[in-house]
Amino acid sequence: MTVFVLGCTGSGDTTLRASDVGVVVTEFMFDTSAVYHKEQVNLWLVLENQGEKQVAGDTSVFIYGQTISGDVKHWSVVADTLVTEPKTSSSGMSSTTLDGAWEIPNSDFLPPQPEMGVPGGVATFEATFIAPELEQGESTPYTFYSRVCYPYKTSMLSTLTSSSRQEMRIQQDTSAVENVNTAGPIHVSLGGQQNIVARGSTIPVIFKITDVGGGFPTAMETLCKASPETMDRNKVDVKIEVEGVMLDGSSTIPYGDGGSTPNCEKTVKLINGEAELRCSIPIDPDQPTREYHIRAIADYKYYISSDTKITVDYISE
Repeated sequence: MTVFVLGCTGSGDTTLRASDVGVVVTEFMFDTSAVYHKEQVNLWLVLENQGEKQVAGDTSVFIYGQTISGDVKHWSVVADTLVTEPKTSSSGMSSTTLDGAWEIPNSDFLPPQPEMGVPGGVATFEATFIAPELEQGESTPYTFYSRVCYPYKTSMLSTLTSSSRQEMRIQQDTSAVENVNTAGPIHVSLGGQQNIVARGSTIPVIFKITDVGGGFPTAMETLCKASPETMDRNKVDVKIEVEGVMLDGSSTIPYGDGGSTPNCEKTVKLINGEAELRCSIPIDPDQPTREYHIRAIADYKYYISSDTKITVDYISE
């Protein structure tokens, strides 16, 4: 399987290379690793779509980990310093406490175009903070966290060939199924051999769903939040289509007896980053050999997290 997407070098330069991600945090950091108490320091966050799909809806960004208020003992945001690009997408986040979510429209998160050397959509966040007041002699480390939730889709295309027993004896082909995934944090693969013996009007198949993104997914219907419930995590909506016909239990099979398709739509729960979907693919028993083009579509919201550290030191007035 060959996938072309964008990645980043250690220096921050954008290059074309293999990747299995969608939206990534390319930068989340203060402009210094240490600051004196009551002094100002800048924090910025940069996001980029490095997958092969446009984000399917608004991306939600959360900044958390510390109390932010007007109290001198807490971190505070300097008035009018919160700047986000795109500018119109920050209404969901408080400019003084950073409560809520920074919402990024999907129109600003287009996928990269490697063949043209064009990187994916980029969004940036920047704010100036005032460090909390400390007591004499104190030095305190602080950790800030960012969490990004974005709706995404991964599609996988495979081809199976069914043959009668007589045809299979002639072909003697036992090559494995080739799975071609679009780049994204969730992959779907179809196991088994590419050529199979037709027995009856359906073929039992097993799809494997794998998390390769380093974060975790939730089902599409789950609302984005800084800390989703444990029961909502690691879920992916999967649906299967054959020859362009969705296997949803209500569509009509375009060959054979023309009955209704089996229902292969399911929300799967990933355990240790993996899950299976078992399904029966309808085939045409009247043809000695036939190819079936199978597409698996995974819809999900994906979470990625990052953190940055800073130390605040006391200094006498």
